[in-house]
Amino acid sequence: MISVDSLLYDIDFKLNKLSSNEHQQIPLEDKILAINEAQILLIKQKMDSNNVLSGGFDAFKKRYEDLQKLVESASDHPLDLKLQDKKLNRWVAKLDNIKPAYMFYVDSYIIAEKGECKDRVIWVNQDLAKHGDIQYLLTSTHYKPSFEYQETFNIISSDEISVFTDGSFIPKKLFISYIRYPQYIDKEGYIKLDGSDSINQDCELKNYLKDELIDIAVQRLAMYTENVAATQNAQARINNNE
Repeated sequence: MISVDSLLYDIDFKLNKLSSNEHQQIPLEDKILAINEAQILLIKQKMDSNNVLSGGFDAFKKRYEDLQKLVESASDHPLDLKLQDKKLNRWVAKLDNIKPAYMFYVDSYIIAEKGECKDRVIWVNQDLAKHGDIQYLLTSTHYKPSFEYQETFNIISSDEISVFTDGSFIPKKLFISYIRYPQYIDKEGYIKLDGSDSINQDCELKNYLKDELIDIAVQRLAMYTENVAATQNAQARINNNE
Protein backbone atom coordinates (compact mmCIF):
# COMPACT_ATOMS: atom_id res chain seq x y z
CA MET A 1 0.00 0.00 0.00
CA ILE A 2 1.09 3.57 -0.73
CA SER A 3 -0.24 6.28 1.55
CA VAL A 4 -2.28 8.93 -0.26
CA ASP A 5 -0.77 11.53 2.08
CA SER A 6 2.76 10.60 0.99
CA LEU A 7 1.72 10.78 -2.66
CA LEU A 8 0.28 14.26 -2.22
CA TYR A 9 3.34 15.46 -0.28
CA ASP A 10 5.80 14.20 -2.89
CA ILE A 11 3.76 15.67 -5.74
CA ASP A 12 3.87 19.11 -4.11
CA PHE A 13 7.59 18.75 -3.47
CA LYS A 14 8.44 17.83 -7.05
CA LEU A 15 6.18 20.45 -8.61
CA ASN A 16 7.50 23.32 -6.47
CA LYS A 17 10.16 25.63 -7.85
CA LEU A 18 12.88 26.48 -5.38
CA SER A 19 12.31 30.18 -6.00
CA SER A 20 8.53 30.36 -5.75
CA ASN A 21 5.31 28.52 -4.92
CA GLU A 22 3.55 29.38 -8.15
CA HIS A 23 3.12 25.74 -9.20
CA GLN A 24 1.86 24.44 -5.84
CA GLN A 25 -1.57 26.06 -5.95
CA ILE A 26 -3.36 23.07 -7.46
CA PRO A 27 -6.75 22.05 -6.03
CA LEU A 28 -6.81 18.79 -4.09
CA GLU A 29 -9.36 17.24 -6.43
CA ASP A 30 -7.08 17.92 -9.43
CA LYS A 31 -4.18 16.18 -7.72
CA ILE A 32 -6.36 13.19 -6.89
CA LEU A 33 -7.56 13.00 -10.48
CA ALA A 34 -3.97 13.10 -11.75
CA ILE A 35 -2.89 10.38 -9.30
CA ASN A 36 -5.68 8.07 -10.45
CA GLU A 37 -4.95 8.72 -14.11
CA ALA A 38 -1.29 7.98 -13.38
CA GLN A 39 -2.25 4.74 -11.63
CA ILE A 40 -4.10 3.48 -14.71
CA LEU A 41 -1.29 4.55 -17.04
CA LEU A 42 1.30 2.80 -14.86
CA ILE A 43 -0.66 -0.47 -14.95
CA LYS A 44 -1.01 -0.20 -18.73
CA GLN A 45 2.73 0.33 -19.03
CA LYS A 46 3.40 -2.77 -16.93
CA MET A 47 1.07 -4.84 -19.09
CA ASP A 48 2.20 -3.47 -22.44
CA SER A 49 2.75 -6.53 -24.65
CA ASN A 50 5.81 -5.06 -26.39
CA ASN A 51 7.55 -4.42 -23.08
CA VAL A 52 6.76 -7.93 -21.85
CA LEU A 53 7.86 -9.64 -25.06
CA SER A 54 11.09 -7.68 -25.24
CA GLY A 55 12.09 -8.97 -21.82
CA GLY A 56 10.83 -12.53 -22.20
CA PHE A 57 9.58 -14.60 -19.27
CA ASP A 58 11.60 -12.67 -16.68
CA ALA A 59 9.96 -9.42 -17.76
CA PHE A 60 6.49 -10.97 -17.57
CA LYS A 61 7.22 -12.45 -14.14
CA LYS A 62 8.44 -9.08 -12.82
CA ARG A 63 5.39 -7.23 -14.11
CA TYR A 64 3.10 -9.92 -12.73
CA GLU A 65 4.70 -9.50 -9.30
CA ASP A 66 4.34 -5.71 -9.57
CA LEU A 67 0.58 -6.05 -10.02
CA GLN A 68 -0.07 -9.22 -8.01
CA LYS A 69 -2.35 -7.35 -5.60
CA LEU A 70 -4.74 -6.75 -8.49
CA VAL A 71 -4.78 -10.31 -9.86
CA GLU A 72 -8.12 -12.10 -9.49
CA SER A 73 -8.04 -15.89 -9.10
CA ALA A 74 -9.59 -17.98 -11.88
CA SER A 75 -11.38 -20.23 -9.37
CA ASP A 76 -13.35 -17.22 -8.14
CA HIS A 77 -14.69 -16.30 -11.57
CA PRO A 78 -16.65 -19.02 -13.38
CA LEU A 79 -18.35 -17.73 -16.53
CA ASP A 80 -21.12 -19.35 -18.56
CA LEU A 81 -20.27 -20.14 -22.18
CA LYS A 82 -22.65 -19.89 -25.12
CA LEU A 83 -22.13 -21.34 -28.59
CA GLN A 84 -21.91 -18.37 -30.97
CA ASP A 85 -20.43 -19.82 -34.16
CA LYS A 86 -21.18 -23.46 -35.05
CA LYS A 87 -18.83 -23.44 -38.04
CA LEU A 88 -15.81 -22.36 -36.00
CA ASN A 89 -16.99 -24.07 -32.78
CA ARG A 90 -16.61 -20.74 -31.02
CA TRP A 91 -17.98 -20.37 -27.50
CA VAL A 92 -18.36 -16.96 -25.87
CA ALA A 93 -18.57 -15.58 -22.32
CA LYS A 94 -19.34 -11.98 -21.40
CA LEU A 95 -16.84 -9.87 -19.45
CA ASP A 96 -18.86 -6.67 -18.95
CA ASN A 97 -20.61 -7.82 -15.79
CA ILE A 98 -17.65 -9.49 -14.09
CA LYS A 99 -16.85 -8.16 -10.61
CA PRO A 100 -14.43 -6.62 -9.73
CA ALA A 101 -14.22 -4.89 -13.11
CA TYR A 102 -12.00 -6.62 -15.68
CA MET A 103 -8.91 -4.73 -16.94
CA PHE A 104 -6.32 -7.18 -18.37
CA TYR A 105 -6.29 -10.90 -19.14
CA VAL A 106 -3.89 -13.20 -17.24
CA ASP A 107 -4.95 -16.79 -18.04
CA SER A 108 -7.93 -19.17 -17.99
CA TYR A 109 -9.16 -22.74 -18.26
CA ILE A 110 -12.44 -24.42 -19.14
CA ILE A 111 -14.38 -27.38 -17.77
CA ALA A 112 -15.56 -29.55 -20.66
CA GLU A 113 -17.26 -32.84 -21.43
CA LYS A 114 -17.07 -35.36 -24.25
CA GLY A 115 -19.47 -38.28 -24.29
CA GLU A 116 -19.38 -39.95 -20.90
CA CYS A 117 -16.21 -38.10 -19.84
CA LYS A 118 -17.28 -35.17 -17.67
CA ASP A 119 -15.57 -32.27 -15.89
CA ARG A 120 -12.31 -32.44 -17.85
CA VAL A 121 -10.03 -29.44 -17.33
CA ILE A 122 -8.93 -27.92 -20.65
CA TRP A 123 -6.12 -25.41 -20.37
CA VAL A 124 -6.26 -22.26 -22.46
CA ASN A 125 -3.03 -20.95 -23.98
CA GLN A 126 -1.75 -18.00 -21.95
CA ASP A 127 -1.02 -15.90 -25.02
CA LEU A 128 -4.19 -14.52 -26.56
CA ALA A 129 -4.61 -15.52 -30.20
CA LYS A 130 -4.92 -12.97 -32.99
CA HIS A 131 -8.19 -12.88 -34.91
CA GLY A 132 -6.34 -13.40 -38.18
CA ASP A 133 -4.76 -16.63 -36.89
CA ILE A 134 -8.00 -18.41 -35.94
CA GLN A 135 -8.35 -20.48 -39.13
CA TYR A 136 -4.70 -21.55 -38.98
CA LEU A 137 -4.91 -22.52 -35.31
CA LEU A 138 -8.09 -24.52 -35.85
CA THR A 139 -6.52 -26.61 -38.61
CA SER A 140 -2.96 -26.91 -37.28
CA THR A 141 -2.06 -30.32 -35.89
CA HIS A 142 0.08 -28.60 -33.25
CA TYR A 143 -2.32 -25.90 -32.04
CA LYS A 144 -5.89 -26.99 -32.71
CA PRO A 145 -8.14 -27.57 -29.66
CA SER A 146 -7.92 -31.07 -28.21
CA PHE A 147 -9.96 -32.75 -25.48
CA GLU A 148 -7.40 -35.54 -25.19
CA TYR A 149 -4.41 -33.20 -24.88
CA GLN A 150 -6.44 -30.83 -22.69
CA GLU A 151 -5.65 -27.62 -24.51
CA THR A 152 -7.27 -24.89 -26.58
CA PHE A 153 -6.84 -21.19 -27.34
CA ASN A 154 -8.88 -18.02 -26.96
CA ILE A 155 -9.38 -14.47 -28.17
CA ILE A 156 -10.73 -11.37 -26.45
CA SER A 157 -12.65 -8.62 -28.19
CA SER A 158 -14.66 -5.76 -26.76
CA ASP A 159 -16.57 -7.12 -23.74
CA GLU A 160 -16.33 -10.86 -24.41
CA ILE A 161 -13.89 -13.75 -24.37
CA SER A 162 -14.08 -16.60 -26.89
CA VAL A 163 -12.73 -20.15 -26.64
CA PHE A 164 -12.70 -22.80 -29.36
CA THR A 165 -13.20 -26.56 -29.61
CA ASP A 166 -12.67 -29.04 -32.43
CA GLY A 167 -16.38 -29.83 -32.39
CA SER A 168 -15.97 -33.09 -30.48
CA PHE A 169 -16.36 -31.68 -26.94
CA ILE A 170 -18.53 -29.14 -25.15
CA PRO A 171 -17.11 -26.47 -22.82
CA LYS A 172 -19.42 -25.96 -19.84
CA LYS A 173 -17.68 -23.23 -17.82
CA LEU A 174 -14.77 -20.87 -18.29
CA PHE A 175 -12.67 -19.79 -15.29
CA ILE A 176 -10.71 -16.61 -15.89
CA SER A 177 -7.83 -14.99 -14.01
CA TYR A 178 -7.42 -11.30 -14.73
CA ILE A 179 -6.09 -7.99 -13.48
CA ARG A 180 -8.89 -5.89 -12.06
CA TYR A 181 -9.15 -2.11 -11.96
CA PRO A 182 -7.51 -0.69 -8.82
CA GLN A 183 -9.47 1.10 -6.12
CA TYR A 184 -9.85 4.84 -6.64
CA ILE A 185 -7.23 6.71 -4.63
CA ASP A 186 -8.86 9.48 -2.61
CA LYS A 187 -8.41 12.06 0.16
CA GLU A 188 -10.89 13.76 2.44
CA GLY A 189 -11.44 17.45 1.84
CA TYR A 190 -13.53 18.03 -1.27
CA ILE A 191 -16.94 17.30 -2.80
CA LYS A 192 -17.09 14.87 -5.70
CA LEU A 193 -18.99 15.60 -8.92
CA ASP A 194 -21.82 13.34 -7.77
CA GLY A 195 -22.22 15.43 -4.60
CA SER A 196 -20.69 12.89 -2.21
CA ASP A 197 -17.85 13.62 0.21
CA SER A 198 -14.36 12.41 -0.62
CA ILE A 199 -12.83 9.75 1.63
CA ASN A 200 -9.35 8.58 2.62
CA GLN A 201 -8.25 5.75 0.34
CA ASP A 202 -4.61 4.73 -0.10
CA CYS A 203 -3.12 3.28 -3.29
CA GLU A 204 -3.18 -0.53 -3.51
CA LEU A 205 0.01 -0.85 -5.54
CA LYS A 206 3.26 -2.05 -3.98
CA ASN A 207 5.23 0.62 -2.19
CA TYR A 208 8.28 0.31 -4.47
CA LEU A 209 6.11 1.56 -7.38
CA LYS A 210 5.57 4.87 -5.61
CA ASP A 211 8.24 6.82 -7.50
CA GLU A 212 6.99 5.63 -10.88
CA LEU A 213 3.43 6.59 -9.97
CA ILE A 214 4.46 10.04 -8.74
CA ASP A 215 6.56 10.76 -11.83
CA ILE A 216 3.59 10.12 -14.12
CA ALA A 217 1.24 12.21 -11.95
CA VAL A 218 3.75 15.06 -11.71
CA GLN A 219 4.23 15.07 -15.46
CA ARG A 220 0.49 15.41 -16.06
CA LEU A 221 0.08 18.18 -13.50
CA ALA A 222 3.22 20.00 -14.66
CA MET A 223 1.93 20.07 -18.23
CA TYR A 224 -1.42 21.37 -16.95
CA THR A 225 0.28 24.23 -15.06
CA GLU A 226 2.85 24.85 -17.83
CA ASN A 227 5.67 24.00 -15.44
CA VAL A 228 8.25 23.21 -18.12
CA ALA A 229 11.09 22.30 -15.75
CA ALA A 230 8.97 19.86 -13.77
CA THR A 231 7.60 18.34 -16.98
CA GLN A 232 11.09 17.71 -18.32
CA ASN A 233 12.37 16.32 -15.04
CA ALA A 234 9.39 13.97 -14.73
CA GLN A 235 9.86 12.72 -18.31
CA ALA A 236 13.54 12.04 -17.63
CA ARG A 237 12.65 9.97 -14.55
CA ILE A 238 9.96 8.09 -16.48
CA ASN A 239 12.49 7.24 -19.21
CA ASN A 240 14.89 5.92 -16.58
CA ASN A 241 12.12 3.79 -15.05
CA GLU A 242 11.45 2.17 -18.41
